[in-house]
Amino acid sequence: MLMRFLQKILLISVLFSVLLASNSLAKDKTRWMAIGEGTYEYGYVFPYKVKLYVPFGHRNIEEMKQGLLPLKFELDWLLLKLPKEKVGQLFNEQLELSYTNKESFKLSNNMIRLFIRKMPAVTKHDIWTFIYYPDLGTKLFIKDKKIHHLVGSEINRALIDSWLNKNPILTNNLFQRLLELQ
Repeated sequence: MLMRFLQKILLISVLFSVLLASNSLAKDKTRWMAIGEGTYEYGYVFPYKVKLYVPFGHRNIEEMKQGLLPLKFELDWLLLKLPKEKVGQLFNEQLELSYTNKESFKLSNNMIRLFIRKMPAVTKHDIWTFIYYPDLGTKLFIKDKKIHHLVGSEINRALIDSWLNKNPILTNNLFQRLLELQ
């Protein structure tokens, strides 16, 4: 009797731990399709490669650029090491350059600082995943763990613009697969 009870508890604990381990990114049931990748340029440094995914079947590049469709960006860090402060500086400048005007950037400064505080230091080939839904905002996952959830249209638009609209070469590379189909 006691043995059977212990076996049930062990089985339940194993099932529970498997469920928790697969829970974070598994919640997203979207069927993602990679459409392109390119290297993000920051001055004369190339800090990471970015890969763009869209839901299967979506092909409207203009709607993607405007953030009207779900998008997934996967960053593969190329630098050997980058301390937390430098990661924050990189994203702060990346966002600032992408805001429509400087006043909007100043108004969003508290949200941006909160977002930047959540970012850790990086080492080569750390993978960061940004999943964006127009009605929900952007969630940042590192090692399948949700780090932060960005809400607010302007900050999400600025983040998307920094990858999809600011650099013509990167933009072209990210949409490569769709451009080949057209």
